[in-house]
Amino acid sequence: MNSAIIDLDGTVYRSQTVIPGAREGIEYLRSSGFDIVFVTNSSTKTRETCQKRLSSLGIEASIGEILTSASVTATYVTREYPTASVLIIGSSALDHEFSQAGATLTEDPAEADVLVVGKDSTFDFETLTQGLRAVESGAVFIGTNQDRQVPTDSGTIPGAGALIAAISYATSHDPDQICGKPHNPMTEVSLDKLDTDPGDCMVIGDNPETDIKMGRRAGMTTVLVLTGLVTRTDPVLDDEPADYVVDSLEELSVLI
Repeated sequence: MNSAIIDLDGTVYRSQTVIPGAREGIEYLRSSGFDIVFVTNSSTKTRETCQKRLSSLGIEASIGEILTSASVTATYVTREYPTASVLIIGSSALDHEFSQAGATLTEDPAEADVLVVGKDSTFDFETLTQGLRAVESGAVFIGTNQDRQVPTDSGTIPGAGALIAAISYATSHDPDQICGKPHNPMTEVSLDKLDTDPGDCMVIGDNPETDIKMGRRAGMTTVLVLTGLVTRTDPVLDDEPADYVVDSLEELSVLI
């Protein structure tokens, strides 16, 4: 094994706080010769924002080592639909990633070849109508991720998946592609970044339904850390069992 895909929120940090053992585990992987890519299903943070947060916590990473569902969606859409006009429902971070990727953006649903939907804190009836009309006009329907909820310091809020579901229900049309974990675009872009095969790569994260499922689907080694969403006795582990379960990233030195 020579590479690792590492989740961020709940695995490396929680909000603005580094998770105990995370720095040590990452340093151990690097000293052991592992290539690393950090991944997050967030569509509201740019890669630059993630890099700055990691740096503030004492973890150095280049922009090229960071992937978000926003950046992966931009990569996927500009690769699969290079001449498309793209209507974005989402955050400024999503706009930024598509601009960086050289996409042609539109605000007119009738002109959109592709509709991209991510988490949008300003989502309202007008936004829903825009999504409906874009799909009715024939736009390909792409979602950044299907996270139903997002935990915050002030409580749980709807995730991108809730907004995607609203547009899907209004249009009677399921998304044509979801790009974030555990779906193929995130897997493919991550492996391309690492220039490795699935059998030589491990996925490390705290979410069985995204991190572990992605690794299992691709044939990668999976490591669940108990610093985020689940405990060792959580029933979800029966459906998405990991190859290894550890208390924190610091325990990677025992596995490798």
